Amino acid sequence: MKINITLVFGLIAIFFNSCAVMTSMGLNNKASWEKPVSNGISPEEALWKKVQSLNTEEAYVDYLSKFPYGKYKYDARLQLQLVDTEAAWEKAKTVNSEEAYMVFMRDYAGSKYNSQAFANLTKIRQEDSWNRTKMFNTAEAYDDFISRFPLSEYIQQAKSSYASAQSEAEWNRIKDFNYVKVFENYVKSFPNSVYKDQATAKIQGLNSNAPSLNLMASKAPVSPSEISRVQKNMSRQMEPQKVEKPEKKDVGADKWFQANALNTIEAYQDFLKEYPKHKFSPLAKKELALFDEQTWMRAKSTNTNEAYENYQKLFPTGRYFKDAKKKILDQEVATILAGDYNALPAMNKSESLLGSKLNEITIKNITGFTLTIIYSGPVSEKIEVKDGSMYVVKLPNGQYNITATLTSDLIGSFVGKENLTGGKYETKFFLGY
Repeated sequence: MKINITLVFGLIAIFFNSCAVMTSMGLNNKASWEKPVSNGISPEEALWKKVQSLNTEEAYVDYLSKFPYGKYKYDARLQLQLVDTEAAWEKAKTVNSEEAYMVFMRDYAGSKYNSQAFANLTKIRQEDSWNRTKMFNTAEAYDDFISRFPLSEYIQQAKSSYASAQSEAEWNRIKDFNYVKVFENYVKSFPNSVYKDQATAKIQGLNSNAPSLNLMASKAPVSPSEISRVQKNMSRQMEPQKVEKPEKKDVGADKWFQANALNTIEAYQDFLKEYPKHKFSPLAKKELALFDEQTWMRAKSTNTNEAYENYQKLFPTGRYFKDAKKKILDQEVATILAGDYNALPAMNKSESLLGSKLNEITIKNITGFTLTIIYSGPVSEKIEVKDGSMYVVKLPNGQYNITATLTSDLIGSFVGKENLTGGKYETKFFLGY
């Protein structure tokens, strides 16, 4: 339930005119409807005391129905808003479901409980997603969870399970190979794998299975040329070996193989941060670009602010960062449009600029509160203007939905539409009753 306070632009004369109309109708004249009783307390005073003691929604509604223009009308509306919000929040907490919190945030967009409602909603979604992820128990499922909920309380468990699932999948792929290097890379990439001992045993077994030099002991007949070759090899082994300088170890390459084995956004980002010009950097960028595309497609299919915000956290310089920002702002506007709101008067166009594709809007705020305005259209922008301040925003031509909210739980949202056609606009925000 929103308080019917109108946010107006321009001249305060509207307010005085409305007061004049009310006076002419006798609505502002207490003598026309308030009659004192014998003990000196008016009916309104008596009822207001009773309403205060009851402090219920029904009591405040009853007062406003009997004294719509009474001297406590604003107090009644404020208290009614508080009582209504408290009751709705208690109901949402009792139900404690995704739908309950979504309905609360839609109907009470300016409530002080909104951040807690969003936190509870996120927790429920995380719990459901985590339970599904554990049920699937695959590397893909854990990877998806990590991408969607990077700040979850289950993130470390998810990363550990992801690494375990990935190491198992890799082991099943290579376990029948007969190449030492494959198993050495596996041990490097998955040092904590449960298959590490088996991989080490494979390395030792493959090294010990080198052809024996004692071919004379072989039961199979050996040709004279083969005997000569073996003897030459033996004589070479007896010669003193040249001491060669050890090759410089490529730490960056090791880091790349580890990142590639983990195959996560975080791993590739860490590699590029540490080795931005390494020979494997282009491959890391290619893998990240693929993750960027996949994460954005998932965000679009989910189509929630949480998904778009998660994309922005994962890819602060991503290809679709600006698109994600626009989606978030457009959804904020859609949420306000789905609830209760008051009409926002049209802006004042102070100057037309023929042929211009850009508009310059000067915003002045003298409401006594911090003002937040969202323009949702060809581009979407969110502007915060402190009380007593001025802000200039530039927007391209086109049709825009505009929302305005104040930092007060007791004043609702305001919505308007503008077709910007190239020019300079001025808009002043102040409160009138």
